[in-house]
Amino acid sequence: MERKWEFRYSAPSPGPKQELVSAEETERLLLKRLKDETAAPHDALWELAKFYSHTKQHEKALDCLRRIMASLPDAERKAACVLAMGQTMEQVADYPAAIRYYREAFALEPTNTRTWYLIHNNLGFSLNTLGQFSEGERLCRIAVQIDPDRPNAYKNLGISLEGQGRYEAAAEYFVQGTKADASDARSYHLLLKLLNEHPELSHRFSAEAECCRKAVEFAAAERQKSKP
Repeated sequence: MERKWEFRYSAPSPGPKQELVSAEETERLLLKRLKDETAAPHDALWELAKFYSHTKQHEKALDCLRRIMASLPDAERKAACVLAMGQTMEQVADYPAAIRYYREAFALEPTNTRTWYLIHNNLGFSLNTLGQFSEGERLCRIAVQIDPDRPNAYKNLGISLEGQGRYEAAAEYFVQGTKADASDARSYHLLLKLLNEHPELSHRFSAEAECCRKAVEFAAAERQKSKP
């Protein structure tokens, strides 16, 4: 009997047409908003931090996040802020600093599912990057349990297992990552790379790899059609 495969994918929602604004004009508007919202500046600072992060002005992004942290009353929001600090350090490939921030966020024990997932997943990713694959595996497994519908922790768990020489298990999680969201092709490409480097796995995963290829190509075509 033919085996059935189920894959999910995400497509961008078409939003309203927006005028292009320069980075300088965007910064000016965000700074004006911050100036106007002196009584409750958290949201304005958060948007400004995201802008600086996206435009690779990482020190300015961290400064905004520190200003938010100084006035936050609850651990839940502090954890999200420290998580963002870790993500900022990831962007500049300062993984030891990212790990310090993620561990600080971890200690705050937020209850928000997305924040708790990202802390485990991102800390696992950063530990993988530094070659600490066993600890990375433990955290990525917890992230998968927290939210099994998100693809990134499957990918990072596969990387942890590959780093420990557990190649078949790694391939299985790269397949799972692709099935979770075929529009994120990173797990699929890691699967192809792994199978190329370890051809003894090709027979075991040939059907999965072909199904992943078709799913990734379909999701890419659907996303292209969804673009405004």
